[in-house]
Amino acid sequence: MRRRMLLTTLLSVTMLLGGCKTTVINPGTDSSATYRLGRLTATEDQPITKVYEASTTAVTKLGLSIIQRVKDELQAKIIARDAQDKKIIIELTSLTESTTEVKIRTGSSDKARRIYQTIHDTLP
Repeated sequence: MRRRMLLTTLLSVTMLLGGCKTTVINPGTDSSATYRLGRLTATEDQPITKVYEASTTAVTKLGLSIIQRVKDELQAKIIARDAQDKKIIIELTSLTESTTEVKIRTGSSDKARRIYQTIHDTLP
């Protein structure tokens, strides 16, 4: 019983602290994105309005169905669904007037990376 409890605790700590972490670096630019625990996080040197417009354009360009869009000057959220009816959530947070944090929650790192790359390429 004690061994099982120790193993469970060790596994829990490993998952919480270690997790799956992959850093994606876009060649030729200073931007980078980190994928961890089902969420890709990146920072763009653009105001939230431009990143929001690029995000909606990218979602449409990729053929995803937009379910919900909300935006103000500090935060924005886009909820979409793919062809398999999987939910995709893009959250934007204005860190400064010219910097925006992008968070993309999907089921896979490849899908999140593709969405982020399309958003990044759509930005001016």
